[in-house]
Amino acid sequence: MSNPESRVTLDAQASGQARVYQAGRDLYVHDSVNHVVPPTVVPLRRSGPARGDFVGRGAEIQRILSHLQQTEDGASTVLVLSGLGGIGKTELAIRAAGLAVDQSLFPGGAISVDLRGYDTLSDLSVYPHQVYSPALKALGVDSIDGKPENLGPQFHAELEKRASANLPVLIVLDNVRDAEQVLSLIPNSHVHKVIVTSRNAIAPLIPRATNVRLDVLSPEDSVDLIKVKAKREFSSEDGLELARLCGRLPLALSIVGAILASDPYLTAPELGGELAQEEERLEGLEHEDVAVRAAFERSYVRLNEFHAAAFRSLALNPGADLSTETAALLLDTQHLKAKRALRHLLNCHLVETSSAPGRWRMHDLVRLYAAEQGQAHDSKEFRDAAQARLVIHLSARAEHAAAWVNSRPQGQLTDGFADRVAAMDWLADEASNLAASAKLSAELEMYDTSADLSVSVVSYLINIADFPSSLSVLFVGMEAAKRAGDESRLSGVYNNLGIAYTNMRKHREAVRWLNKAVALARSLNDRDQESRALINLSGALRELVGVEAGMEPLNRAMKIRGEFGEGGGFGLTNLGISLRESGRFQEAEKALRQALAVHARNGAKKAEASTLAQLGTTLMQRATQELSTPHLKEGVNYLGAAIMAYREVRDRQGEAMCHLNLGNAVLLASDLERALNSYQSAHQIFCDVGDSHGQGTVMAAIGLALVTQGDKERGRSALQEAQRLLGPFHEPERKRLIAQYLRDPST
Repeated sequence: MSNPESRVTLDAQASGQARVYQAGRDLYVHDSVNHVVPPTVVPLRRSGPARGDFVGRGAEIQRILSHLQQTEDGASTVLVLSGLGGIGKTELAIRAAGLAVDQSLFPGGAISVDLRGYDTLSDLSVYPHQVYSPALKALGVDSIDGKPENLGPQFHAELEKRASANLPVLIVLDNVRDAEQVLSLIPNSHVHKVIVTSRNAIAPLIPRATNVRLDVLSPEDSVDLIKVKAKREFSSEDGLELARLCGRLPLALSIVGAILASDPYLTAPELGGELAQEEERLEGLEHEDVAVRAAFERSYVRLNEFHAAAFRSLALNPGADLSTETAALLLDTQHLKAKRALRHLLNCHLVETSSAPGRWRMHDLVRLYAAEQGQAHDSKEFRDAAQARLVIHLSARAEHAAAWVNSRPQGQLTDGFADRVAAMDWLADEASNLAASAKLSAELEMYDTSADLSVSVVSYLINIADFPSSLSVLFVGMEAAKRAGDESRLSGVYNNLGIAYTNMRKHREAVRWLNKAVALARSLNDRDQESRALINLSGALRELVGVEAGMEPLNRAMKIRGEFGEGGGFGLTNLGISLRESGRFQEAEKALRQALAVHARNGAKKAEASTLAQLGTTLMQRATQELSTPHLKEGVNYLGAAIMAYREVRDRQGEAMCHLNLGNAVLLASDLERALNSYQSAHQIFCDVGDSHGQGTVMAAIGLALVTQGDKERGRSALQEAQRLLGPFHEPERKRLIAQYLRDPST
């Protein structure tokens, strides 16, 4: 890069001539005969009443003021406010500096210098030697040395004189490109303080510097900022949607507010509708000569060719965040090289660290800008090839990881998972990317990959009770399987749709899809797939109609399993459930113990968890029937083991049901406190996953427990809440029991 400083004569920059321009406060600018624009130095005086359009950042302001008040020897001299373009660094620095001046923290003076480090025109950048003369004038020094080589020493001598007189000075160096731009401006004395704002993480390169990395505003502050800029009120819901579309970036929020202020007939929902289309969003975030796109461009144009290509490629990731491994695939480069590129982009605040080590994310608006640049600079063939590499890799890894959910993988990938914990952790990190990749694969016309991804990721999505995502990805997979003409994959998608709807307690829909899965598998003579679908159909029919309705498909499945399958573990578990619900507890216990042995042998951990839970519940019910304390204790132990097994496969609903049944079991032993603790654990999980049926079931159990133990007021309140939550569900017996207790005057 060329250095414009080499083209500037020191004599011209240090001529000693200056003008004062009035623009709200005194602006000292330094004239030059050169084309280089001289720096702007602003004396910071008492601000008077606080500006009404500054919103939020309370914690950051307190941190800055605390830093500025540190006077002990060895204290940090420089505070660097770093962050993405448009994050509000300058506004925060000036606001905090003004408060410091108001508190008389800097009797030696306070000045702000815009170093214009990110201006696209290189001639606008400010260099240290340009600052000395106007800075001295802004600090009230009348006699400026005429020799250019003496200006720097005079500047620092003046600062030392004020330090000796205990007159601390505050210097705000705004829009700093790199450390070299400010090093010679840093005072030698710790008495003085400097606030630097930069888009780059330059604090480690500046002696005695502390970094504060700014994040976006909170949702509440974001809405308040829009309202302040718009000078009008609107609903919180509309404000939150606008804040979401702006990614809570202060610059974008301010632009949205300005747009609303400029058009009194434009409503917040209308503007939200304009910004809803991602491909048009950056275009809409412009007002007059202020634009979000321009703010990002100032950072992007400073990247070298490789880092710019990396920046564009990251936007090809279909999900919200990505791993270093994914970045390497998109860049088609080595892992280490991708990691270094990500680290550089992090220092430029164009990417952020995500929720776990080795994971990264882009601000939503930055991602849109990167995608725009990719479309402008990279061919469609290049972009498609990068995404194809990614989805093929993710599909293979997802299939291997999903195998760990219900069993153990038959084969080990060279880059596979060592154990179930590693597989589940990876699925937790990549779930959103896998779901998005199923759709992306279909767009790339990689239909087999799309169908495989949908089936692989849905096993995890169902476990964490993310049913909207489960259905969305399965319908994508279904369409992909149809386009590929692959009826075997299509049968698998039908089966998983049935499982998802069963878990959602939409049993009619579940039966419909499972019947389709059974019929298609039978037409393909895929006996194993047919038996799986029949077992799932048995469970859905049992919930919808009753135990007897589920026995016919279950018997068919067990016959197929006996002839063609790998054992009858899944069938035996379902048989045990049916026997338990029929009151045949001893037969149910026998079937479940047999199933447990099969699942343990096959490493089918989720099936093992389900069987442990059913066995514990069976023993509890048998203990109630036979008044057997040993059976009750054994049932409690099995339910505890089931909770641990469900946690291992991250099945939140299964774990919650175990806590519920464990509460029922310990209540039989007259341990109300322990029962309520178990119920509360179940209720918390059901709330976390948004399962209102589960919440209603737990509240019913809590209400009945409290009423029967004499706490009638709290019990009735819990039963009323249960009645409300269970209203939309087909639960005639439970609803009848709740209504009976609520009608009983004694309760």
